[in-house]
Amino acid sequence: MVEEIVVALPTRAVGVILYGSYARGDYTASSDIDLLAVSQHPGSTIASGRANLSTYDLEQFATAIHTLFGAHLARDAVVLHDSDGVVIDQLATFGGIDLERLWSRVRNLAKLLTLPIDEQHFRLDGFVRHARYVLRTATYARAFETGSPCFSVAELAGRFKDPDLIKLLSSHSDVQGPPTPELLYELRVRIETLSGEIESLAAETLTDVIVEFDDTDLGDAAILILGNHDGSPYTIIPRVIL
Repeated sequence: MVEEIVVALPTRAVGVILYGSYARGDYTASSDIDLLAVSQHPGSTIASGRANLSTYDLEQFATAIHTLFGAHLARDAVVLHDSDGVVIDQLATFGGIDLERLWSRVRNLAKLLTLPIDEQHFRLDGFVRHARYVLRTATYARAFETGSPCFSVAELAGRFKDPDLIKLLSSHSDVQGPPTPELLYELRVRIETLSGEIESLAAETLTDVIVEFDDTDLGDAAILILGNHDGSPYTIIPRVIL
């Protein structure tokens, strides 16, 4: 697994960051190893076993400022490589988070969960993955509002006294269980509990959203739902979406 990740690293990476549970030191046997490479050019995200590697160019990395992911990196990241100090300097700007903007984007992405039930059930894997991603983000945002920042699912479950969150927010299929219409409904109800009633989207299919709506966030999310049929974990979604 390590060899595969090392081979995938950009040959001219400006920096390499370890984040998540292995950076915090609260990992378990089922935890992912999360790595972010910063390079001159963007790259794909790869997963090998429990290891995930994303590659951002410098411009994309800078967009993490005031985002949930940026706050995560600012608090937990361990810099493994930084060729000229750019990564550490950039991380120093990531501490704050724009909660109003974050909630606005959560509510916007949740609109995809109002598409017709037939469409959602036809692409059940993708919709469940999307709903889980939105719920996880909303739960992180609520943690910001009610206490200190938290990026551990186990810690979130303890803080909110809700052990079901460990299964619902997990990024691993062996923990999540199979996607079902009932699970999709539960995820939606939980999102509405945190963020309010979801505004309906005047579209019949994901393709309608991509073609007819001038909304980059919704279009990108719809493409991810349409294109994700290989069982890849939702954690490989570009981290700076939110």
